[in-house]
Amino acid sequence: AVVSTQSGHYGRGKKWNQGQALGIHKLQRRILLRGMDMLAEGGRIVYSTCSLNPIENEASILSALKNRPEFRLLPTSGYLPELKREPGLTSWKVMHSSGTWYDKFDDVEEKHRKSVSPTMFPDEAAEHNLQYCMRVYPHQQNTGGFFICIIERKESEKASPLVPEVEEAEENVEEKTEETNLHKNTNTLVDKMKWKTYHGYREDPFIFLKRDAECFKNLTEFYDISDSFPYDTMFVRSVETKQRNLSVSCARIRDIIEQNERKIKVINCGLRLFSYCKENFSSCCYRLLQEGAHFTAGFMGKKLFEVSVADMVKVLAAESCPKESMEAALYEKIKDVPQGIIVFHLKAAGTVPDIFACVYNTENNVKTYITEDEKNHFRLILGLEPLLTKRELKKQKAIEHHREKRQATAERVAAEQEEIARKKLEPEVKPDPDDSDSHQQNNESDKDVESEEIKSEMVDEVQN
Repeated sequence: AVVSTQSGHYGRGKKWNQGQALGIHKLQRRILLRGMDMLAEGGRIVYSTCSLNPIENEASILSALKNRPEFRLLPTSGYLPELKREPGLTSWKVMHSSGTWYDKFDDVEEKHRKSVSPTMFPDEAAEHNLQYCMRVYPHQQNTGGFFICIIERKESEKASPLVPEVEEAEENVEEKTEETNLHKNTNTLVDKMKWKTYHGYREDPFIFLKRDAECFKNLTEFYDISDSFPYDTMFVRSVETKQRNLSVSCARIRDIIEQNERKIKVINCGLRLFSYCKENFSSCCYRLLQEGAHFTAGFMGKKLFEVSVADMVKVLAAESCPKESMEAALYEKIKDVPQGIIVFHLKAAGTVPDIFACVYNTENNVKTYITEDEKNHFRLILGLEPLLTKRELKKQKAIEHHREKRQATAERVAAEQEEIARKKLEPEVKPDPDDSDSHQQNNESDKDVESEEIKSEMVDEVQN
C-alpha cells in the first residue's frame, strides 16, 4: 500500500504557516493509522510526503509506531542506490505558531497545548529506527523535497489493542470500540460490511466496446491499427451513436467496473485515445489525441513516421510548415497522405527521450495539433526557447496597454501643471477706465453710421 500526502503542493507556499504544519501533523497521523489498520500481516506501507518538516514526517511516523507496536520501519538504503538521500531525523524541536520553541511537551505552556500535542516530540525516537527513513533534499540533485519510509506489519506478532492517547481522550466509547475491532481483525470486519446504495448524482456509465463496434471500422482503416490493439478494453461514456471520446483501460479495471457497477462509484479512469471530429477535418471521424499518441503509436502502421531532429524542430515552430521544406525522404512519404492526424516520432538519443507528436496533415502543409504547453515542453527538451502562449501574449498586450495609458496620463498631468505654473508667472493686466470710455464711444458712432446707411438704402428702393 502507498500513503502519499501532498503537503507541499503547488500554491501552498504563499499560504503556509507554522500553525498549518501543526494541524497537518494530526491529519497525516490519522491517515497513516487508518492505512496501517487495513494492512494484512506481512504487508508494507510506503509513506511519502512532499515536505521536509519533521512534525509532518518523523513525528507522525514515531507516534504511529508507538501506537501500533506490531509495526516496524524497514531500511530504505537498498532501494534506488543512485538517488542521493539523507537518513531520517532522530531529534527535533517543535515551534508554536507564535514562534516559541519547545524541546519537550512538559515545557509547553498551557495556552499552547491546544495546538501542540505530545505526539509531535521525539520521545523514544532511538527505539524505533527513524534513521531508516529517507530524506531527499532539493539542492543535492535538483529535485523537490521528499520524505519517504517503509512500514511493515510483523507476521510473528498478533495485533495488540490500541494504546490510548492524549488527543483521543475526548472521543466517545463507540468510536474507540469500532476502531479496536477494525484493528484486531480487519478482514473479518470488511467482509461483514454492507454496501450502501448511493442516491446522489450518478456518473455517466462505462460502456466497454466489442471488436466489431461500428466506431472501430473507419478508425482502424485510416490509422492502419494492427489486430493486436486492445479493442476489448476500449470504452465510452454514453450510449449515443456518435461517441465523443474513445478511451482505453486494462482488463483488470474493466472487470472491476463491470462487476461492481452498483457498489463502486467510479469518477474517471483510463486513457483517452480518440475524439470525434467534423467531416471537413479528416476523412476519419475520429482524430488521435496527443495524450494517447505514445500508446497508439505502438499499434499504428502507415500513419506513423520516423523524423529527424531538424524536421521535428520545424513542425514545433509557431506557424504551419510546408511539406516541401521537410527532408526529401520524409516528404516522399507524406506528400500523398490524405488529410488528417498523423504521428511524428523522434527516437530517443542521448538525453532526449522518445517524442511522439500529433501532426495535422493537409494538402500542402503540416502543423502540430497539440497544446501550447505541450509544444513548449517538446521545445525545451530539444534545447529550444519556448514560444509565447496566447495567455502570455494577452498578458503582454495588457501590460503594454497599461504602460501607454499611464504614460499618457503622466503627460496630461505634466501639461496641466505647466499651464498652471505659466499662468502664475504672467502679470495680471488691469483695464484702463479711459480706454473703456473711448472704446464705448467708438462703438456708438459705428452703430449710428450703420443705421444711416440702412435708411438711405430703403429710400432708394422705394423710389425705384
